[in-house]
Amino acid sequence: MKGGICPANLMQATRPAIALTVCCLVALAVWRFFVASALPFSIDEAYYVAWSKTPDWGYWTKPPFIAWAIGAARWVCGESTACVRSVALLSFPMTSAIVGLLTWRIARNAWTAACAAVLFATLPLGMFYGIAATTDALLLLCWATAMWSLLEALHGKQWAWVVLGIFIGLGMLAKYSMAVIGLSIVLTLLHPEWRAQFKKPWAYISACVALIVFAPNIAWNLANQMPTFSHTAGISHGGNGYGLNWQSLLEFEAAQLVVGGPFLVIAFAMWLTRKEWRTHADAWLLLCFTLPMLLVISAQALLARAHANWASPAYVALTVASVVFLWTRKGFFGKPALALTLVMNLVLGAVLYHFETLVAKPLGITPSAYTDPYWALRNWPDAIDAVKSTLTEAMPQEEWRIASDDRGMLSIGQAVLHLPAGAALGWQRSDSPQNHFEQRFPLTKTPQQRVLLVTQASQAEVLAHYPHAQFARRIDADKLPYGALHFTAWWITP
Repeated sequence: MKGGICPANLMQATRPAIALTVCCLVALAVWRFFVASALPFSIDEAYYVAWSKTPDWGYWTKPPFIAWAIGAARWVCGESTACVRSVALLSFPMTSAIVGLLTWRIARNAWTAACAAVLFATLPLGMFYGIAATTDALLLLCWATAMWSLLEALHGKQWAWVVLGIFIGLGMLAKYSMAVIGLSIVLTLLHPEWRAQFKKPWAYISACVALIVFAPNIAWNLANQMPTFSHTAGISHGGNGYGLNWQSLLEFEAAQLVVGGPFLVIAFAMWLTRKEWRTHADAWLLLCFTLPMLLVISAQALLARAHANWASPAYVALTVASVVFLWTRKGFFGKPALALTLVMNLVLGAVLYHFETLVAKPLGITPSAYTDPYWALRNWPDAIDAVKSTLTEAMPQEEWRIASDDRGMLSIGQAVLHLPAGAALGWQRSDSPQNHFEQRFPLTKTPQQRVLLVTQASQAEVLAHYPHAQFARRIDADKLPYGALHFTAWWITP
């Protein structure tokens, strides 16, 4: 169908499906809110909080959208973990709603759309990243919105080309893997029904809009010796260079069955074999927004390494294609498979969110790196409490200053202690800055205020750099022996 979506007709014909979808997404968001409220910050989340205190067009390891979003959240509701994580708590339901809208636009079936929205919201991918303030939440939102905008544009809505450009640019400001959408769009426009778009100005206008939105980050990188681009290139090969790594590829492909759920991934493979995408333009679009991302990241996994979530944008179109395919099938591998997928997703989410209550305590499992999904977060609260007590005994809160050579200590310390920008200083022990703190707020040889240096460096090294440093205390946080934290704290005076 060529017509656009009429809100009045849509509401009248599909109100029950919309109501159910909204109720499910809100219930899921509330559940995640309580889970997110109870978990301490991860290092990356706290690092983004630190960025948000110094608004800029770019940062050391990521583009700026995540810092802007967290800064806005902090301005609205404060410094709590739930407030910071509202970036994901709001982004994932919004992305899920757009997945539902995409499905309705293609299938014209409200209940199919509702199913797609709810299944996407409960994917293992979303269950994990839906409670964390990460770049993936914003990337998925921008990817899904750009995909919807393209579909509307290709069905005659010229304003949607501008929206497409805006969200491509915002997606690039969230995570550079958004660039793959350019390949998806070019392949989409190769379909005979849409090939004429190459002769029209709108696609090129959209590209210009995207470039305008993204340009300030390019300028920031050029002015700062390309730190974000260099870091992105570095993590792509893990510091080991490129070469054929078949084990990495197999691990990545196997992980996709977990990230997207086995039934949806298998259904997508079955949908591919039916070759509906050869004749139906909308199906061709779904193919073009799934396979290129999966193939690009698979190549990355083969040549170096790739984390399971790096191909996450592909699951927007994959979910739509798989749900539409299974909805029309009879037998078990149809609607029953969709229902089972939902149950599996919710069970997995319950285990992930309430592991200690549902699994560890009933089975008598001792928390460890292998049995606790949040093991990396467990020791930091005790470490930061020790830093806080040391600072409290020595000076009023407005004078608190900490320094460290450890990014985790600075990030989580600044976030939990609510330190302003410039109150967490990076001690640079290598030839060049290694993180945001060392770049923006380095600890000098003669600090202007009294600073608590928290480090894992030896006494000899500390005194070599700061001969008048005074030992304050040892900090040992070993609630979980694996990943125990051991620091020494020193007072550095002007």
